[in-house]
Amino acid sequence: MGQYRLKSCKFCKKDHRKRGPYCSQSCANRDRPEYSENVSKNMRKVAQDYNRTPEGIAQQKLFNTGLVSDDFAIEIPSLDPDLSDYTDYNKAEDW
Repeated sequence: MGQYRLKSCKFCKKDHRKRGPYCSQSCANRDRPEYSENVSKNMRKVAQDYNRTPEGIAQQKLFNTGLVSDDFAIEIPSLDPDLSDYTDYNKAEDW
């Protein structure tokens, strides 16, 4: 009751009652596909391109990794301190 059926691990042939065909994470890692250098290079390029987007930068800040956003920031325009040119300007006290 509540147990998985008895299975043999795909790699080490050890009998186990765990979920899935592997007895441990290390055996499961052995079944990962081998990518060619060209595929690895393309996946790396896609990841780097994503990491340069605003979403990628936000995710990196969330996990404290990766690029610095100063490389992608734009300059903030400065406003003229003389506000007399703005006819529709009201002071906050008048709101």
